[in-house]
Amino acid sequence: MFCYQCSQAARGEACEVMGICGKNPTLARLQDNLIYSIQGMSGYLYRARRVGFAPPLPEIDDFVSRAFYTMFTNVNFDPESYLDLAIESGRMNLKGMKLLKVAYNERYGEPQPTQVETGIKKGRGIIITGHGLKVLEELLRQTAGTGINVYTHSEMLPAHAYPEFKKYKHLAGNLGKAWHDQKKLFSQYAMAILGTSNCVLLPKEEYKDRLFTTGPVRLPGIKHINGYDYTAVIEKAKS
Repeated sequence: MFCYQCSQAARGEACEVMGICGKNPTLARLQDNLIYSIQGMSGYLYRARRVGFAPPLPEIDDFVSRAFYTMFTNVNFDPESYLDLAIESGRMNLKGMKLLKVAYNERYGEPQPTQVETGIKKGRGIIITGHGLKVLEELLRQTAGTGINVYTHSEMLPAHAYPEFKKYKHLAGNLGKAWHDQKKLFSQYAMAILGTSNCVLLPKEEYKDRLFTTGPVRLPGIKHINGYDYTAVIEKAKS
């Protein structure tokens, strides 16, 4: 275990054998599992709400607050109850995924099998990476008619399957494969880059000045864009 949850942590760092509070390694792992599960659920709901899909979610809201409070120091030492929470968390995650599917399908249409170009085309370009379909939508609108091509990377690849995005002819293709190829890929192509969600890495010097973040993504020393005005990214692509 490596628990640094509270101010009583051993040596002011972390409890590694047994918690000062009495927590054992099994309990610590169950709590870690619950936190990871809630993180994933938060990602689904965040992206659904970004596209305007925000129905009341009392069951999920109640679960998240209850689960976090349960993990406070000296609240719950019962591993069986954490197993119950883990199962409940799985059900909540399924609800979150279903909500995200409905949100995306209502806004962008039912995904279709689609062939995607994997090379570059003549002209300026922007690479967009992550899960942020709302960001992609706004970027495509703002780059329409500018002569700038937009390329997806990594987790953004499935965007090509949605009918709504097919109308943008300057959505030119996908570059790279898994998220971890980005340092090589982003150095290889002299394009502006926009990171929209998890899986961005600390950048190399070769492309730091071409990289932007938006939404919940932050990188030290990298320009961050609040909202959906991507003029700075577009101007960088033109330069």
